[in-house]
Amino acid sequence: MNADVFLHEEYSGVLAKTANREEILRCADQIPPLPSAMLNVLELLDDPNTDTCQLADAVCADTSLTITLLKLAHSPAYPQTQGILSIAEAITIIGSNQLRALVLTSSLIGFAKREAVDELVWENSVATAVLARRLAEDIACPQAEEVFLMGLLHCLGQFVFLANPQTRSAYAGVLRRIKEYGVDYITAELEEIGFSHNLIGALMANRWNLPSEICQVILHYPDPLEPVISSAGQKQALVKLADLLAHAAFIGRPPGYPIQIELIQQMASALGVNPRTDRGAVELIVMARNQLSIGGFWSA
Repeated sequence: MNADVFLHEEYSGVLAKTANREEILRCADQIPPLPSAMLNVLELLDDPNTDTCQLADAVCADTSLTITLLKLAHSPAYPQTQGILSIAEAITIIGSNQLRALVLTSSLIGFAKREAVDELVWENSVATAVLARRLAEDIACPQAEEVFLMGLLHCLGQFVFLANPQTRSAYAGVLRRIKEYGVDYITAELEEIGFSHNLIGALMANRWNLPSEICQVILHYPDPLEPVISSAGQKQALVKLADLLAHAAFIGRPPGYPIQIELIQQMASALGVNPRTDRGAVELIVMARNQLSIGGFWSA
């Protein structure tokens, strides 16, 4: 989808009054493409006629992805795979959803390292992914791995902001506003930059040719709470709740960032997550903190 059309159709009336559409499009134009080897793997995953051998050849074109895949396949998460020798076997064992997540995670890590993305943003990205998958499993959502991926990519636009020299310099003002006024990222970004990270993140996901549902969740995850009446709405709500819990657990949380206990409780009730008592939000934050302990966080 053309970025200008995307802006017109999806974000009309939501941008700050000071926003300059040309500036947004210039920012979008600086979004780096996915590495060709990674893009090739994703395109093959989207093709129902792709066989495992084709995927294996595509993975082998990227050394770091190959090594990461073999490490994952030999990890304790897949005890049945000890001793596998081929990339094709590893792909068969972990499955296409996990491979897609692996490709995008590797791309995101590479992007974060190249652009020296702030550690808080990276931590929040991973923490939200881990918690979103945990919450999805708790309510028996069959697309838990998709939700993990959406959680990982929800703050993609912050990566772009921090990679762009102009918006990177403005981001100090974003963090200062959060600290002084206790507002969230979206509010501070609209005030300081004129547009927010979920817009740029959705544009980036669109440029990377990711499924439209992922683009929509990235764009709309900060939206006000609405009744969860569809699969897409459920995924969006899971990502939003996971992001709130990550900040409440002080993972990837800048000084002054609000902890929204009441909203967490409302989201949990809307999703059917831990609705047993009035202390459900507190229980969820404790769960999040435990889930994001050093072992559980980085090995999840």
